[in-house]
Amino acid sequence: MRLRYYIMIFLFVLTGCSADSAEAIKPDQSITDRITLTPVDLAQGETAKLRPFLGTMSGAFKLKYEGEKPSATLHMDIWENGSKVDSAGAIGDLFFSPEGQVINNNEIEVIISIDTVRTEEDKEVCIVKISTGSGLATFTLPWNSELKGRGLFQNTETLTFTPDHPVHIFAMNATSTNQVFAGDLSEESLSKTEWALVFTLRFDE
Repeated sequence: MRLRYYIMIFLFVLTGCSADSAEAIKPDQSITDRITLTPVDLAQGETAKLRPFLGTMSGAFKLKYEGEKPSATLHMDIWENGSKVDSAGAIGDLFFSPEGQVINNNEIEVIISIDTVRTEEDKEVCIVKISTGSGLATFTLPWNSELKGRGLFQNTETLTFTPDHPVHIFAMNATSTNQVFAGDLSEESLSKTEWALVFTLRFDE
C-alpha cells in the first residue's frame, strides 16, 4: 500500500515537471515585429576614418529588425515653419540589396552627410549623401543662403519601435537668425523649426 502511495506521488511530480517544461519552451506570443535604432559615434571605431570626407552636418546609426522583413523607405522631407511642405527624395528597400538578399543579418548602418557648396554659377546648394552599406546615394537640393544657423536633431540613445507608423530618425534644422535651439525628433520640437530637412522611416503594408 505504501509502495503504491510513493509511486503515485512520483508520477504526480513527474507530470508537473513535464507541464512546467512545456510551458517554459512555449513561444512568447506577445513578441511583435520591431526595429531597433542604435546611434553610431562617427568619431569612434571604423567610421572614424570617414570623418574627413563627411559634411559639416553628419550622423550615423544602425537599424536592425526582428520578425517579418519590413519594406522600409527612408524619406527626406522639407519642413518650413513647423510643417512638412515638400519631399526631397527617398531611398527604398533599406534592408535589401538590389538582388533581394538580406544584408548583414537583418542589420544595416546608415551614414548621413549634409553640406552646402557653391556651384560654378556661384549658387549655394545643399548636398546630401546617404550610405546604407550596399551603396551611396547623393541628392542635390536648392539652398536658401539666408539660412545661416544649422544644427542636428538625432537620437543619442537606443530606440526600439514597431514598423506600423512613420518614425523621424534624423534631422537638420536651420535658421535665418544664425541661432539654433536644442531640440529633438518629436513632433512638438519639429513644429518649432523655421526650416528643417527631416529623415523619416515609413513602412509599406
